[in-house]
Amino acid sequence: MSLPEPTEKNTFRSRLGHNFLTGLFLLLPVGLTLYVVSVLLDLMGKFIQPAAEIGLQWFWVNAKMPVPDFNLGFPRQLLVLTSAVAMIILLIVVGFLSKRLFGKLLHRWFATLLERTPGLGALYGTIRQMVDALSGRNKDTFRRVVMVEFPRPGMWTIAFVTHEQPTVFSEAIGKQVVNVFIPAAPAPTTGVILHLAPEEVRETKLTVGEALGLLMSFGSVVPKSGRKE
Repeated sequence: MSLPEPTEKNTFRSRLGHNFLTGLFLLLPVGLTLYVVSVLLDLMGKFIQPAAEIGLQWFWVNAKMPVPDFNLGFPRQLLVLTSAVAMIILLIVVGFLSKRLFGKLLHRWFATLLERTPGLGALYGTIRQMVDALSGRNKDTFRRVVMVEFPRPGMWTIAFVTHEQPTVFSEAIGKQVVNVFIPAAPAPTTGVILHLAPEEVRETKLTVGEALGLLMSFGSVVPKSGRKE
């Protein structure tokens, strides 16, 4: 018994659904990126906006004009715009100073202060290392891109070697091991840490950036083999 041919209506519906999913997955990375940026800017804005409001109030007072309500209408939009401009200028200044001796010393002093603060030190250190690794500032965090058998023998997954000689774990296990971070996809900031013998990892020619792109694309963006080193 032969199956009935698909009707034009069903064909149109399937194409419509396919186009919808294609558009969704094309725009999803952009949307998630903008969402993360907006969250970070919103967190910074909570500190900058009160200062911007004080500055605008000072301007109105010196102009001998009644101070408006910055929670409504045009004054609210002006406050948001002023905060955004102040935030951009602040980020540019911080980026500029970070490349100078004074900025480096100030950043090092502030980082040391946070690292020595009980309860915040471990959290700050972890976040800083992860951000530095993802941004490419600290290439020593993700040292090598490898393949390991996980979660069972015969099943391979991508991983990063994060420490070549973790003495404390090698002594506890009784043999030489390396620290390996197995990231989750498509969010490589989460995952599990394994302590494996060096012979249990397989080397790859992937760079850290290529591996991260592979993870965040659900494995669809695979670098071409035989590319130039």
